[in-house]
Order: sequence, then structure tokens, then C-alpha cells
Amino acid sequence: MREDRITKVLNVIEDMDLDACVLRGMENIFYLTGFRGSEGTLVVTRKDLFLLTDFRYITYAREVTRDVQIVEIKPLRQSLSELCREQGVKKFGFDSFHTTFNIYQTWKDALPDIFFMPLGNRIEEIRKCKDPEEVGSILEAVRIATGAYLEVFGKPVQGKTEKEVASDLDFAMRRLGADCPSFNTIVASGPRAALPHAEPTDRPILKGEAVIIDFGAQVNGYCSDETCTISAGKTNGKIEEIFSVVNNARIFALANIKVGLSIKEFDGMVRAFIKDAGYGDFFRHGVGHGIGIAVHETPSINSSAEGVFEENMVVTVEPGIYVPELGGVRLEDMVLLTAEGPQVMTKIRKDALTM
Repeated sequence: MREDRITKVLNVIEDMDLDACVLRGMENIFYLTGFRGSEGTLVVTRKDLFLLTDFRYITYAREVTRDVQIVEIKPLRQSLSELCREQGVKKFGFDSFHTTFNIYQTWKDALPDIFFMPLGNRIEEIRKCKDPEEVGSILEAVRIATGAYLEVFGKPVQGKTEKEVASDLDFAMRRLGADCPSFNTIVASGPRAALPHAEPTDRPILKGEAVIIDFGAQVNGYCSDETCTISAGKTNGKIEEIFSVVNNARIFALANIKVGLSIKEFDGMVRAFIKDAGYGDFFRHGVGHGIGIAVHETPSINSSAEGVFEENMVVTVEPGIYVPELGGVRLEDMVLLTAEGPQVMTKIRKDALTM
């Protein structure tokens, strides 16, 4: 699988008529080598891969990579300059999404005879369709996150604070085998559920309030991402109405997403469903996003998206309605797109509001 990924990067180098490319984004480096750390630069030439890192990661880099030449940085600009000279590099593509202007300027100063060309999102485009190994890791992340959720919410949470519930969920995911949570777990109750990305607080969860739980596990470097909305006891009629609209939008989206469909068109379809129910002004984010090594990857499913859904993409579908001072509802599933149709990867039931 890794060899196929490297081949795709080499195709980018050839198509752009480059001698090599340099990647700074750790997600892209992990994708090609299996290395993940706080410092690393990957140089891909037409013949070899060179991972430049500092002394803290040399041993680790040798343990987790194969067929990669490990280079201890001297500083980086000097190591890069020597490597370019040794490899005869004259035209260099760089990862413009993850390379700061300061680093770029340092490289330009250290390598005045090298022509630098931005790669744009070409590496991210390679990552958008998952191979079987990646799908397996994502499914394992979903399995662990599901187990943690059922464990935590199999018991009453009424009276606990948002922070306590988020911590319980994070701990359960780790104990069940996750490397870490995919992102900062969201637990937002009552009026705070109107904040799509609310941080958990010391606010206690009260009976009859809707609670949004957005969580995920990272396993083998791959993420899950799922959102449920629940209530400890019967809630008010307006929240029940909103829940019904969002759940029906979710069902509609899962029934219509497919390979070959315009991503922008799909977003518009789901958005129109919620608008027709009278809540268009309260659904302001995209319908979903790609997910893999990063919790947000290509494609972004929104009103300005380009392209179509492709086979082996893994995406989220997450309609939501957020009414200030009242609360909100979001329901999110993960979907693997196949030629035979969409496969819903997440397993937690989302069609009931009351726990």
C-alpha cells in the first residue's frame, strides 16, 4: 500500500517536471513513511526518500520507517542544501499548505540556485481516496469510539458536568485501545448546544436538555468522527421538532450520497431539505468532510466544493440545526463510498433523542 502512495507522489513530481519535492506537513509525512513527530521534513526525489529530523527522533524514525534514508538535521537549511547538491536537485516542489513563509524564505536564501514551485493541494488530493489498510484502521477507530460511547452513556449522565462526561469518554477510548482522541471532545448541553464547536465546561447536564456529543478515536494514526445528540429525559417540543428535522436530513443524505455525484450538489440537496423544514438560517456549516489521518481532509462538503464523490473516499455526513439561546442538534455518521453504494461505518443509533 505504501509503495502505491509513493508512486502517486512520484507521478506528481513527473507531471510538474520537478526533480524532487519537500514535505513539511506531518500528516503527509506519516502517510508516506509511518513517521510522526514534532519535527520532520521529507524529501522525495525520483529515486529515494530522505527523512530529515533532529536527534530526538533518529532512533524512532529508524524503527517505524523502511526504505527511507534518515538524515539528522544540522540545521535544516544546511541539511537541505547539502542534500540538493548531492542529488542534483534544481527544481523543487514544496508543500505550500504546511510550509510557513519564514521557512520558505530561509530555503530560498540557502538555495539561491534552486527553483521552488508550490505543490498546492496535490498531496492532499492523493490522500482523499483510502486504500484497504487505511479503511481497516478507520473501522477500528470507529469500533473503539463506539465501545467507549456505549460504556459512558450506558449509565446516567444527568448531574455530571460537560467536562466530566468528555473526560470519561476520552479515558474510555484510550483504555479500549485508542492512541488518543481524534480531537478535543465536544460535550455541549442546553443552550450551549447552539454552539457547533463548544468547549466542555463545568456546567452540569440537566434533565430535559439536549446534549451534543462530538467525539472520535485515533487508531494507527487514523481518525473517527461521530456526533450524537441525546437528552436525559423528555425535552421541550421545539428541540424534539429540530431533532426530527435533523434526523430526517441525515437519513435523506445517507440515502442520496453516491460515487459520481457532485459534492456541491449534494451539499445543496441536504441544505435545501433543512431549509424546506424552516430552519435554513440555523444550518451554517458544511454537510461534511473527508476524514483519515486528519480529522478534516479533502473533500470539504460545502456550497463552494469542487469535484465529485469518488470511490474509496471516507467522508462524514453531519447536518445540524443551532438556535441561539434554545439549543441545537447535530447528527454525524461516517461513510465509505464504494461502487456498490455508500457503506455507513458508524454504528451508534441516532434516531432517538431520549436516552
